[in-house]
Amino acid sequence: MMRRATIAVALAYSTLALPVSAAEAGPEYPGAVPAFLEACVNGKLTAQAREQALAVGGWAEEPATIDPKGFGISRALDKNFDYSKAVSVKQWSRSVDGVVLRAVLATFPEKRRYPTLCAVVVPDVKQGWPYDDAFESAVKALGLKGKSTDLPHYFEYSGKIDGNHPVRAELFGRTAAVSDKNSMHLYIAF
Repeated sequence: MMRRATIAVALAYSTLALPVSAAEAGPEYPGAVPAFLEACVNGKLTAQAREQALAVGGWAEEPATIDPKGFGISRALDKNFDYSKAVSVKQWSRSVDGVVLRAVLATFPEKRRYPTLCAVVVPDVKQGWPYDDAFESAVKALGLKGKSTDLPHYFEYSGKIDGNHPVRAELFGRTAAVSDKNSMHLYIAF
């Protein structure tokens, strides 16, 4: 009887010491994807609608320091976009789950495949994949399909909505848009 109790106690303590995977623990900042969706996805996909969503969503405008060209990483075989030479770049910040998120709204020449990009950068992210379930659900609801992934950080989606309107979305847990390599970006380009 004493031996069973000792084994039971030992098993109980050993389960406390087991590491929890990032997916089981969930994202560090559960409000990051909903903040991105409110700012960049929900409603009309136009630069004006996105700017209005940022204004009413509690985001504070600040000087633009993020270069949209840094969002141009892609694992796609057929890279059909370019985020350099923006016509305009605006930036905002907002505190979510105790961290400051930064939002970027960039416009490009009208003849580009994606003349508008709306992104949110989240600092101090260990891995991107705990955020993908919520991100994927939202962009698939728009009609986008998964194009490529590179676990544990990179998820790419694209497709056409409203007939012929090309849209792409990306979640990357090691963004090149800012100098902190532990930052994640979520963006939608349309």
